[in-house]
Amino acid sequence: MKTIEFTEQEINALVQLIDIAVKAGGLNVAQAGAILAAKLTGQEQPNPEMDDSPIFAEAADLTPHQEEED
Repeated sequence: MKTIEFTEQEINALVQLIDIAVKAGGLNVAQAGAILAAKLTGQEQPNPEMDDSPIFAEAADLTPHQEEED
C-alpha cells in the first residue's frame, strides 16, 4: 500500500471533484464517492450494507369522501 500526503486545500479539491463525479454519474458512483470522500475528510465511513427488507405502513382508516350538497 502506498501512502500519499495531501494539504487541506488538496483534500478540499479532491472532495469537490468527487462531488462533481457523483453529480454527473448519479447513483452508479454515489456509494464509491461517499466512501472516498469519507476517507479523505477523516469522517467515519458509511455502512455499505443496506437492509433491503420491505417495510410497509399500517393501513389507514380513511373516511369515504363526502360529496358536498348544493
